[in-house]
Amino acid sequence: MRNSGCGWLILTVCFSGIALGAEGPQTAPAEKSASEWRFLGGSSDVQHYSSLSQINDRNVQQLGLAWLAEIPSKDGLVGNPLVADGVVYQSGPLGRIYANDIHTGRLLWKFAPQMSFAEGSSLAKYWSSRVNRGVALYGDNVYVASGDCRVFAVNRKTGKEVWQVRSCDSTKFYGLTAAPRVGDGKVFVGNNCAESGAERGYVDAFDAKTGARAWRFYTMPPEPGQPYENAAMAMAAKTWGSDWSKHTHGCVSPWDALTYDSKLNLLYIGTGSPAPWNPDARAKDAGDELFSDSIVAVNATTGEYVWHYQTTQHDGWDADATMHIMIAELPLKGVTRRVVMTAPKNGFFYVLDAKTGHFLSANNYVPVNWASHIDQKTGRPVMLPDAMYWRHPNANTVVSPGPLGAHNWLAMAYNPATQLVYVPAIIAPVTMKSDESAATGGVLWDAYYASSGDPKWKSGGQLIAWDPINQRARWKVDRPMPINGGVLSTGGNLVFEGTAQGTFEAFAADTGRLLWSFDAHGAIHSAPTTVEIDGEQIILVASGNAGSMSLGQITSRYATTPESRSPARLLAFKLGGTATVPKTMVAPIPRPPRPPLPVALAAQGHTLFEATGCSDCHGVNAESAGSSIPDLRRASADTHDKFAAIVLGGLYHDQGMPGFGELGLTASDLQAIQAYIINEAWSAYNKQEAAKNAVPR
Repeated sequence: MRNSGCGWLILTVCFSGIALGAEGPQTAPAEKSASEWRFLGGSSDVQHYSSLSQINDRNVQQLGLAWLAEIPSKDGLVGNPLVADGVVYQSGPLGRIYANDIHTGRLLWKFAPQMSFAEGSSLAKYWSSRVNRGVALYGDNVYVASGDCRVFAVNRKTGKEVWQVRSCDSTKFYGLTAAPRVGDGKVFVGNNCAESGAERGYVDAFDAKTGARAWRFYTMPPEPGQPYENAAMAMAAKTWGSDWSKHTHGCVSPWDALTYDSKLNLLYIGTGSPAPWNPDARAKDAGDELFSDSIVAVNATTGEYVWHYQTTQHDGWDADATMHIMIAELPLKGVTRRVVMTAPKNGFFYVLDAKTGHFLSANNYVPVNWASHIDQKTGRPVMLPDAMYWRHPNANTVVSPGPLGAHNWLAMAYNPATQLVYVPAIIAPVTMKSDESAATGGVLWDAYYASSGDPKWKSGGQLIAWDPINQRARWKVDRPMPINGGVLSTGGNLVFEGTAQGTFEAFAADTGRLLWSFDAHGAIHSAPTTVEIDGEQIILVASGNAGSMSLGQITSRYATTPESRSPARLLAFKLGGTATVPKTMVAPIPRPPRPPLPVALAAQGHTLFEATGCSDCHGVNAESAGSSIPDLRRASADTHDKFAAIVLGGLYHDQGMPGFGELGLTASDLQAIQAYIINEAWSAYNKQEAAKNAVPR
């Protein structure tokens, strides 16, 4: 089970772009140079497409590894690698930047800002410091955000800091986890409150050269009685109900998707859900709760509100709309229109007019049970009672898609030749149940329910080729695991995607036929990049454990395997490449240092482990994804001896493990949590030993 109100999980999020040249109808946005990939997604339209075709559907079987670079990070990297002047730029947790030579993979420099976990740091800061989704490039600078609310500009040639600013207050429930976006001479950054409902979300715009703040746009209204910053906030305030601030501060985090439209000079902002998730724990007469679960367009120069479209009203399922926002020119009813396209968590694919936000079409790209369809006149979902767990307070209600979403932050791709969007979809139904004892009126949920044996509900992943014009799937590829990598499509009629199991694959963009597969021996969640260097097309992708993405920890079994939790690496592929990747050596689970404890006590500890948020960092069932966060099933005798000092006293707070004394946990609560961890360790150890002793037949 999971607790949405415990405060600080949540499933964060994809990539967008920056100012670029103009484009014509049904063509890819202009790329500055075939040798560079300066923008998240390849261009300001964030299509994750390249016109390069040296590697194509006729010769891709000759693709091989040119080189690999071990990245000095304990956490696997997940950002879309950027390339400029022969250098590859990536980022990892703690706001670090890694610069590698594209010809050899040699590490040129590393930027590692100091971060202090002093007393008073919020849980959002601790959690956000383990998550990082990438960098941005603008001029001579590379930009990165850190979990403690700072934004850094670093000289991309020397690795030296140019400026830093603080976008939020990490002593409050704020953190930064997304890649910054750049456009109109500005750096755009959104924050998260780790689903706590404790703070008010907003986007900041900073001058790219100096770091001076240009504007701030809030994604929800101020508390009743406070002045409205603009007319948009006055409009939004009418939708939150009476005395809503007595129940929540809202949050509505713009925790990832920001896309700068270089033609219209608009910034499209994707927003998160209201918190707590349970609608009954918020104002009883609340309406749509704007601008939650919305795409909001603002003037990039001034931050002034232009339009919004909401995907889920009065959300109870954490159906965030902070997923990839893509721009394209589509022929619709005989007219070429500039549109924004997005596939948020709620399972529907949306096409909106980019200039006005007018709803054009939507359809579900995976099976959903919370809504029957989107009304084509109003653009609003027709909701069903089946998934409304708050109406069934004593039951575990199956929700599909659940808080993991049908699509999370992982990048989609659009190919203008096929006019298809390639979506890395997640199939992971969950159970949700109201729990008044959960912190801030939250919800308990079982992330792995679809793997529990219920024949009606199954988990898995899909790569879906979606026709945005006719709103239907053209082809699908089933995946055994739900959470796989971001996508790249190319002019060679190819679609590339990495998997949770550690393979890197190429499909025919028009038919979906598997053309090539490479065992990278490391989970891949990064979106690939492609450039041409010295006349050769190179494809880059990051691999390794998924520790630097929240999904990797919260549901490590859905995002990685023990064999794919490799060290962090950057892989470069070319035609005729012959390099190899070493297999990941899986360290055995050691014999637990304490004997098993009563099942009933461990069951109580399981509930507390989830409800207090332990699993947000340490993973469901105490199983880490192989990152800098320890796997508690491997805890030593010394760790268990110091358990109370660590968990309640904050013994290791300066190493990124906060103390939880303020939660009011009793000695018996602590014993129950420890019993759960010990029994999970014994369960993993016994399965391991049984497998070793099994006699082959």
